[in-house]
Amino acid sequence: MIYEFKLPDIGEGLHEAEIIRWLVREGDVVKADQPIAEIQTDKAMVEMTTPVAGKVVALAGPEGATVKVGEPLIVVETEASVAGEATPIEDSVREPVPVLHGETPRPARKRAIAAPSVRKRAREMGVPIDEVEGTGEGGRVTLADLERYVREREAAVAVAELRERSGAAVLPVGGTAIEQKADKAAWTSIASTELVVPEEERIPLRGLRKKIAEKMVKSAYTAPHVTGMDEVDVTKLVEIRKNLASELAKEQIKLTYLPFIIKAVTRALKQYPMFNASLDEETNEIVLKKRYHIGIATATKAGLVVPVIRDADQKSIRELAIEIAELSEKAHRQALRLEELQGSTFTITSTGAGGGWFATPIINYPEVAIFGAHAIKRRPVVVGDEIVIRDMMGMSLTFDHRVIDGEPAGRFMRTVAHYLENPEVLLLDVR
Repeated sequence: MIYEFKLPDIGEGLHEAEIIRWLVREGDVVKADQPIAEIQTDKAMVEMTTPVAGKVVALAGPEGATVKVGEPLIVVETEASVAGEATPIEDSVREPVPVLHGETPRPARKRAIAAPSVRKRAREMGVPIDEVEGTGEGGRVTLADLERYVREREAAVAVAELRERSGAAVLPVGGTAIEQKADKAAWTSIASTELVVPEEERIPLRGLRKKIAEKMVKSAYTAPHVTGMDEVDVTKLVEIRKNLASELAKEQIKLTYLPFIIKAVTRALKQYPMFNASLDEETNEIVLKKRYHIGIATATKAGLVVPVIRDADQKSIRELAIEIAELSEKAHRQALRLEELQGSTFTITSTGAGGGWFATPIINYPEVAIFGAHAIKRRPVVVGDEIVIRDMMGMSLTFDHRVIDGEPAGRFMRTVAHYLENPEVLLLDVR
């Protein structure tokens, strides 16, 4: 019996997903609930599992292909006789089988044996790991094998370029004879492993990076962005955080400035509810959100993700510090669940301690504003009639000018600044 496993609706408002990596190949025998693929949605990387057992007879397409909700992701032959045909994935060479969407059948490759860290490094290097010959125990692919593969690939590129320039037939690297028409100097360079460096490198725009690009374009070309900038004296905040951080460190809790910024922002949102909103373009209605779910823009090696702290206004500085650390750790492991990436009503971003003084953040659409916290620097400022050294932080607020005007945006920023300049007031929120 043939079973088509169609891509389900795996998240609110999601219509398609990109295939990042197949975990099975045509001809593999799979068990029910076995992981079959990693896919990238608008929100997160998701590991898909097959609901049935059987033999894989077709896949939706190559890695990088896009599958829409309701389209077949994998086709499985579920006859009981298939169970006796199983062989280990790593040790079997697959026969060619048909693929979906009219692809030309091609011989399936042997699946490489490699640790997850090696597979991740291969993806970062753009190396098709199944083409790499493993020299580790049992044929396992190692990091050294990846580096060797890259060197050989670069050498092949250099040889091809030399052949094109010289018009002569040449031997591959390691050869002993070269026709007289070849560029002798260039070959000497290759023979000494000083390879020709390509002038450019192309990296496919895939996965999370592709989704980020699509979302940023939609935001920038849908909402008219305006950014206001200011600076805030956080001298008191620096001192209070330092004292509290030393206390929480005893409990293995890391305290950054972010919990204080979240508390200041949520207080301002309650005073200016238009900032905690979205615009329903179909009904031409501004939707005011009555709960405060704060998105925290987080940079990872894979790209920018925005985990969400729900009901942030109801949590203490301590609780926020713990949750931020947990979400950050999961983000860097690419282990965030879909529900941890959905439902934000307002977003906070940061250029980090080593970043610039100001920036112009892009709104996390369909929200209507985003707050940017930037570097804290000690510098001379005028207080009253005196010049003193203070800890100053740059801040920015980007807002959707269809919903918010400049004057309320200025008041919102000064409200946030007031709480950051007087952080002792925020401690009254402890529950």
